[in-house]
Amino acid sequence: MRTWTPWRIGLLTLAVPLALSTGVPSSARGGESAWVARINGSPTLMRAEKKMELHRGDTVDVGDIIETDDRSKVKILLADDSILDIGPATRVAVDQFLMQPNGRTVRLKVLVGKFRLAVAKFFGGATDYEVRTPTAVAGVRGTTLWGDTQRDVICALDGTVEVRALSGAKEPARLVSGHCVNQMRAGKTAPLIPSAADLAAYLKEVTLE
Repeated sequence: MRTWTPWRIGLLTLAVPLALSTGVPSSARGGESAWVARINGSPTLMRAEKKMELHRGDTVDVGDIIETDDRSKVKILLADDSILDIGPATRVAVDQFLMQPNGRTVRLKVLVGKFRLAVAKFFGGATDYEVRTPTAVAGVRGTTLWGDTQRDVICALDGTVEVRALSGAKEPARLVSGHCVNQMRAGKTAPLIPSAADLAAYLKEVTLE
C-alpha cells in the first residue's frame, strides 16, 4: 500500500477545501482512486481478503473496503477531489472509480454505518456518481449527502440527491438541501425534515474536527 510523505500530506490537507470551492479535478496522481487525508482511532483496510492497518497517506484502490471501529473516523480524498467522511462502526467499499475526458463514473457501497460524501464539481463532462446502502441507492451530482444505515436515512446537505429504495418504491425521491428520506428498508422513501440541531449532530458523528 503506497504511503505519501509528510510534506505531501500537508499539501493534501490544504487542498481539500480549495478543490471543493473551485471544482477543478485533480491532476493525474497515478492509478489510485483515493487517499487517506485524516484518521483517528484504528481503522483498517481490507484488500484482496487481507486486512491491514490504515494510516494517514495510504492509498485506496477499487475493490478495497475501509472499516472503522466504534471510536474511529476517516477522511478520504478521492482522485476527483471529492471528499468522503466515514464515521465510527462503518464499512465502505470502493466498487468503481473511472475518470475519462468526457465524464466520471463512481460507485461507492456503504455496507454498514455512517458517512458523508461531498462530490466536487466536474466540468469535464457527465457525472455518474452512485452511493449504495443495503436498502437504497443515491445518485449525486456535484452535491453533498449524508447517510446512516442504522437509522436507514439519507439526507441532501447541499444541492439535490435522488434516492431510490431497493425494494418496493420504484420512483426515486428527489431531495433538496436539508431534506431526508427514511424507511427504505420497508420499500419506501418517506420524507423527513430534520432540525438544524439534528443535522449538526449527524455531521459531528462522521467528521473529524
